[in-house]
Amino acid sequence: MAVVGGAGSRLARQLVGIGGCARPVRLVGHVDHVDTVTGEVRRAFSTDGEPGGVLRVRCNNRRGTVCPSCSKLYKGDARLIVRNGLTSGTDGADGGGEEAAGPAVFVTLTAPSFGPVHSRRERDGVGRVCRPRTGTCVHGRPVGCSERHGGGDPRLGEPLCSDCYRYTDLVVWNSLCPLLWKRTMEAVRRGLARRAGSLAALRRAVRVDFVKVAEVQRRGAVHLHAVIRLGPVEACGALPDWAGPGELVDAVRSAAGVTSVPLPDLGGGPAGQLTLDEAAGPEPVGAVRWGVQLDVRPIVVGGAVSAGMVAAYLAKYVTKGSDSGAALDAPLREIGQLEVIRLRPHLARLIHTAWRLGTDESVGPVLDEIAGRTGKRAGLLRWAHQAGYGGHPLSKSRSYSTTFGALRARRRKHRRAEAFPDGIPVDAFGRPEDGDGGTTVRIGYWRYAGRGFSGDAEQLIGAVLAGLPPEEWPDPRPSPGLSPGPGGGGEP
Repeated sequence: MAVVGGAGSRLARQLVGIGGCARPVRLVGHVDHVDTVTGEVRRAFSTDGEPGGVLRVRCNNRRGTVCPSCSKLYKGDARLIVRNGLTSGTDGADGGGEEAAGPAVFVTLTAPSFGPVHSRRERDGVGRVCRPRTGTCVHGRPVGCSERHGGGDPRLGEPLCSDCYRYTDLVVWNSLCPLLWKRTMEAVRRGLARRAGSLAALRRAVRVDFVKVAEVQRRGAVHLHAVIRLGPVEACGALPDWAGPGELVDAVRSAAGVTSVPLPDLGGGPAGQLTLDEAAGPEPVGAVRWGVQLDVRPIVVGGAVSAGMVAAYLAKYVTKGSDSGAALDAPLREIGQLEVIRLRPHLARLIHTAWRLGTDESVGPVLDEIAGRTGKRAGLLRWAHQAGYGGHPLSKSRSYSTTFGALRARRRKHRRAEAFPDGIPVDAFGRPEDGDGGTTVRIGYWRYAGRGFSGDAEQLIGAVLAGLPPEEWPDPRPSPGLSPGPGGGGEP
């Protein structure tokens, strides 16, 4: 049924504006425009005349299991951010073409092994045996698995023996992974500085930029996929002769192999005996470091590893939700919430471990101090739903590329222009917004009023937008005691 006017038309405009968001944020408030010359104040917008007295805006949630529409938009922005840093585009528009912005490498840094898990192995497209081992562990369970797991096997990522698996080590490793990345980038710059002569000479000639994405695997450990790029300090400058992809590959490999975060004595607490890598190596026991699997590939224009391929590959990880079985979609307020959530046994134990360590005064505050975290709650409690990992899903150096905020600002400006017949937005004084000479100040007053759709009709809209099957849609029929109104809806 077409909506032609009134509150229905305003609701329709809001629904178009949120672009199919399944869980919009409801706001109450208004926007005033102030003339800085005369001091006059005019009301530019108010929610008083909007349907339900609220303004609905996008939730901007990145997880596909929470909001498919916002997740798709976030994924597209992430792809653009990664791609623009590898090509000539840096202002928020698509860089276009394949012009290289500088030597760059695609890096995958993995976590060490914390115990054998069921995994899917292939060679030339043919499935291989999960873990060809014989014998049993100290708990009497098999140390091998002779099955060939399919992609949907629920056992993937589950330990062969949960009692042998080092849950404490994994949670501590996840917690300190962001610090390990920071120190790795510092080591990369030191390695390049040896080519330049000194760190000061490197900073004067070369800018080392990066963008990274965190992937939480089904076993609960975090892998980092990153792009590291060299660029001139001056916008139109040139790189020195030694700054090439080969030198960058060597610097990354060397840094990943030697970087670690030493752990202090945790006072005999539950994490007091940490052996974070099964493989014998030069690093001391009780140090957080990368796993033995490391992949560093140069990104070549038009080659097998291109800017477009890397951008699409990284963008797909930032929207992973709870359907992957690797983490929950939202933080926990209390551990008792897990009693009503159906989780894989492995993930549930990881979350319980993170919560237990976070409440231990000999562990949680110590890890927060090492990582430089501050807050009223221990980091392991805030990030227990992600097995202790508290880093951003996507982070980058300041000068790598455009930002999510810049991309969203461009969309807001475009939608604002569409709201005016001639495509030129004007303020409350009738002056073009881009040509007011800075004489208009915009002041907003907003209050949070809830999330999602309210009312039977809006809830039905939200269910459709969220992609729920018809059997899960709310019943649009009037409640008992209500008589149908002229339009067929329930009115008292």
